[in-house]
Amino acid sequence: MASFPVLSSGAVSQYPTESYRSRSVSVIRFLDGSDQRFLRTGRSLRRWRVDLSLLTDLEVSALQAFFSAQKGMFSSFTFTDPTTKKEVLNCRVANSQMIADYVSGNSNATLFWIMETNG
Repeated sequence: MASFPVLSSGAVSQYPTESYRSRSVSVIRFLDGSDQRFLRTGRSLRRWRVDLSLLTDLEVSALQAFFSAQKGMFSSFTFTDPTTKKEVLNCRVANSQMIADYVSGNSNATLFWIMETNG
Protein backbone atom coordinates (compact mmCIF):
# COMPACT_ATOMS: atom_id res chain seq x y z
CA MET A 1 0.00 0.00 0.00
CA ALA A 2 1.30 3.44 -0.90
CA SER A 3 2.18 6.02 1.74
CA PHE A 4 1.38 9.72 1.65
CA PRO A 5 4.51 11.73 0.72
CA VAL A 6 6.26 13.75 3.39
CA LEU A 7 7.41 17.34 2.98
CA SER A 8 11.07 18.31 2.97
CA SER A 9 10.67 19.15 6.68
CA GLY A 10 9.74 15.52 7.39
CA ALA A 11 6.10 16.35 8.21
CA VAL A 12 2.99 15.34 6.25
CA SER A 13 1.21 18.66 6.82
CA GLN A 14 1.75 22.16 8.10
CA TYR A 15 0.34 23.77 11.21
CA PRO A 16 -2.59 24.11 11.77
CA THR A 17 -4.13 20.89 10.48
CA GLU A 18 -7.81 20.49 11.22
CA SER A 19 -9.07 16.99 11.96
CA TYR A 20 -12.59 15.73 12.50
CA ARG A 21 -14.20 12.51 13.66
CA SER A 22 -17.54 11.53 12.22
CA ARG A 23 -19.91 8.61 11.93
CA SER A 24 -21.86 7.79 8.84
CA VAL A 25 -25.61 7.86 9.49
CA SER A 26 -28.41 6.73 7.19
CA VAL A 27 -31.98 7.95 7.41
CA ILE A 28 -35.07 6.02 6.29
CA ARG A 29 -38.11 8.24 5.89
CA PHE A 30 -41.51 6.54 6.13
CA LEU A 31 -44.78 7.49 4.43
CA ASP A 32 -46.22 8.93 7.65
CA GLY A 33 -43.36 11.46 7.82
CA SER A 34 -41.44 9.77 10.63
CA ASP A 35 -37.88 8.63 10.12
CA GLN A 36 -35.44 6.12 11.49
CA ARG A 37 -31.71 6.79 11.77
CA PHE A 38 -28.97 4.22 12.12
CA LEU A 39 -25.18 4.13 12.09
CA ARG A 40 -23.64 2.76 8.91
CA THR A 41 -20.23 2.14 10.49
CA GLY A 42 -19.25 0.61 13.79
CA ARG A 43 -16.61 3.21 14.54
CA SER A 44 -15.98 6.86 13.92
CA LEU A 45 -13.83 7.75 10.94
CA ARG A 46 -11.36 10.63 10.75
CA ARG A 47 -10.90 13.40 8.18
CA TRP A 48 -8.00 15.83 7.88
CA ARG A 49 -7.91 19.22 6.15
CA VAL A 50 -4.40 19.54 4.74
CA ASP A 51 -3.66 23.18 3.89
CA LEU A 52 -0.13 23.52 2.53
CA SER A 53 1.62 26.76 1.60
CA LEU A 54 5.17 27.84 0.74
CA LEU A 55 5.83 24.49 -0.95
CA THR A 56 8.78 24.07 -3.26
CA ASP A 57 8.28 22.97 -6.85
CA LEU A 58 9.64 19.52 -5.93
CA GLU A 59 7.13 19.09 -3.09
CA VAL A 60 4.20 20.09 -5.31
CA SER A 61 5.31 17.79 -8.11
CA ALA A 62 5.65 14.91 -5.60
CA LEU A 63 2.11 15.57 -4.33
CA GLN A 64 0.75 15.74 -7.89
CA ALA A 65 2.53 12.52 -8.84
CA PHE A 66 1.11 10.82 -5.73
CA PHE A 67 -2.39 12.09 -6.55
CA SER A 68 -2.09 10.79 -10.12
CA ALA A 69 -0.75 7.41 -8.95
CA GLN A 70 -3.71 7.09 -6.55
CA LYS A 71 -6.07 7.96 -9.43
CA GLY A 72 -7.48 10.82 -7.39
CA MET A 73 -9.83 9.51 -4.76
CA PHE A 74 -10.08 5.92 -6.01
CA SER A 75 -7.09 4.22 -4.33
CA SER A 76 -6.29 3.86 -0.66
CA PHE A 77 -2.99 4.67 1.03
CA THR A 78 -1.38 5.01 4.44
CA PHE A 79 -1.48 8.46 6.05
CA THR A 80 0.41 9.54 9.16
CA ASP A 81 -1.91 11.39 11.55
CA PRO A 82 -0.21 14.77 12.17
CA THR A 83 -1.32 14.95 15.82
CA THR A 84 -0.64 11.40 17.02
CA LYS A 85 2.13 10.49 14.50
CA LYS A 86 0.49 7.05 14.07
CA GLU A 87 -0.04 5.52 10.65
CA VAL A 88 -3.67 5.26 9.56
CA LEU A 89 -4.45 2.59 6.97
CA ASN A 90 -7.12 2.82 4.26
CA CYS A 91 -7.14 6.57 3.67
CA ARG A 92 -8.27 8.28 0.49
CA VAL A 93 -8.06 11.77 -0.93
CA ALA A 94 -11.55 13.26 -0.58
CA ASN A 95 -11.15 15.71 -3.48
CA SER A 96 -11.74 14.70 -7.07
CA GLN A 97 -8.85 16.85 -8.27
CA MET A 98 -5.74 18.47 -6.83
CA ILE A 99 -5.35 22.16 -7.49
CA ALA A 100 -1.98 23.77 -6.86
CA ASP A 101 -1.60 27.54 -6.74
CA TYR A 102 1.72 28.71 -8.13
CA VAL A 103 2.25 31.88 -6.08
CA SER A 104 5.76 32.77 -7.22
CA GLY A 105 9.05 31.09 -8.06
CA ASN A 106 9.42 28.00 -5.87
CA SER A 107 6.49 29.05 -3.67
CA ASN A 108 3.29 27.05 -4.12
CA ALA A 109 0.15 26.23 -2.17
CA THR A 110 -2.57 23.57 -2.20
CA LEU A 111 -5.52 22.46 -0.10
CA PHE A 112 -7.23 19.07 0.03
CA TRP A 113 -9.02 16.68 2.37
CA ILE A 114 -7.94 13.19 3.39
CA MET A 115 -10.50 10.76 4.80
CA GLU A 116 -10.20 7.44 6.55
CA THR A 117 -12.33 4.63 5.14
CA ASN A 118 -13.35 1.18 6.31
CA GLY A 119 -11.22 -0.46 3.68
